[in-house]
Amino acid sequence: MSDTLTPAEVTSCKNTPASALTADFVKLGATKAAQPYYVSFFKAWMAGWMLVFGAMLVQIVQAGSGTLRTDYPALISLVSAFFFPIGLIMLVLTGQELVTAHLMFMPMALVRRRIKIWELPLNWLIVFFGNLAGVLCYVAFMAHFSDLYGAEPLIKYSQGVSVSKTTETWGACVLRGIGCNFLVCTAVWLGAGARETSSKIMALHLPAFLFVFLGFEHVVVNMYYIPIGMVNGSGVTAAQYIGKSMIPSLIGNIIGGGLLGLPMLMFYDAPELPLFNKLPGRRAPTASVVERTSGEITPVRTSSDEKLPKSP
Repeated sequence: MSDTLTPAEVTSCKNTPASALTADFVKLGATKAAQPYYVSFFKAWMAGWMLVFGAMLVQIVQAGSGTLRTDYPALISLVSAFFFPIGLIMLVLTGQELVTAHLMFMPMALVRRRIKIWELPLNWLIVFFGNLAGVLCYVAFMAHFSDLYGAEPLIKYSQGVSVSKTTETWGACVLRGIGCNFLVCTAVWLGAGARETSSKIMALHLPAFLFVFLGFEHVVVNMYYIPIGMVNGSGVTAAQYIGKSMIPSLIGNIIGGGLLGLPMLMFYDAPELPLFNKLPGRRAPTASVVERTSGEITPVRTSSDEKLPKSP
């Protein structure tokens, strides 16, 4: 058996033998839509809570680096970004709900008609506000009331981050949101394709580390960075946060998730598109495309594809 699932298997198990282990993001979207709303909300609450353990770690490393942060900013950012994915790894491996991943696989399920149109925005709203509730609980109890932000350098650093993230232009924030969620969804995709825990951890870690180091914008992580600065006296208002960070970063995250999920769907499990299928050079889809034997994928001859090699 192969150590990883193929991209087609992660996308959908439609053309995969029932005995094969698949991630099947198309089916996952339908499963999430059918999940009880309170389950989705509280799993999203837990995801928000878990994710920002890593965000708090980043701030403590950055604020506690002293002159190293000013003299060697790339080095300190590299170290803090390396440890940030701890929260993402925890929430994915425990099966919690992160809205940025839903921005990828829910549209995939919609395009394949596995969910209804109204189920997509409803799911996004429930998971989004569940993430927000979890993060704000962490801000209040794990960061503020715990007095872990009592040191002056940490307070000042959190204030500065809160201000900087609400003074970006809309266009810059949207673009950074696109880059962020393309990488986060890639991490989730690679993690889904891995079969055992250590491989999943590494697959999740590297793209998530990259988005933090590069400075992209994640709408849920910003639910921590901006409010903790507000609590510590940055002067940023709720209206500024929502209008200048939350909305544009969310729009960018939606686009970024779609830029991975929808092309992968078209590559490996495209819906029937009459006009597209009538283009010159297009062939009718086959009923069965692969067999698995001894961990290898072997093409199978079908009536509509006589050019495939015979199975050994």
